[in-house]
Amino acid sequence: MSANDERGEGAAPPALKKDWRFYAGLVAMAAAIILPLAAIFVPLLGLSTAHSAVLVGILVAGGPEVLCILAIVPLGKDTFNYFAHLAKTAVRRAVVETPASRTHYHVRLAIMLVSWLPYLYAYLPGAFPGGDTRIYILAVMDLAFVASVFLMAAEFWEKARRIFIYEGKD
Repeated sequence: MSANDERGEGAAPPALKKDWRFYAGLVAMAAAIILPLAAIFVPLLGLSTAHSAVLVGILVAGGPEVLCILAIVPLGKDTFNYFAHLAKTAVRRAVVETPASRTHYHVRLAIMLVSWLPYLYAYLPGAFPGGDTRIYILAVMDLAFVASVFLMAAEFWEKARRIFIYEGKD
């Protein structure tokens, strides 16, 4: 048995048994994926800051984890592992194994670097609009940074790894 087989990467995923438990688990998994997106609309509810923070915390951090755990119950371990295998394979193909073209690499790098610009607000408060607009700008730029990090291909991660390797003469 190879190391890939032990992690489940080389093994074929189990066959799916599509009964009511399967569909109940799918609903729970879909809700876990969609739930964090609902946090975008929390500011529109007009709640106090404390209530909004708690609700966003539940929608982003607590709820999806609980729903994933609840999805395992009706799905069963094999079916949940099947979907986890598919997700890991898709991410690995998209991020690690697929080389980026020069244009894609530079666009993603530009998105990553531009996403840091709104943090100049701390030093230049007059350069950005105030109030709620600033929060939305920061949120969008945070999402852009996270997306660019996940979309960078293997070339970027190899360059980042080499930063921490000493290649000088002793």
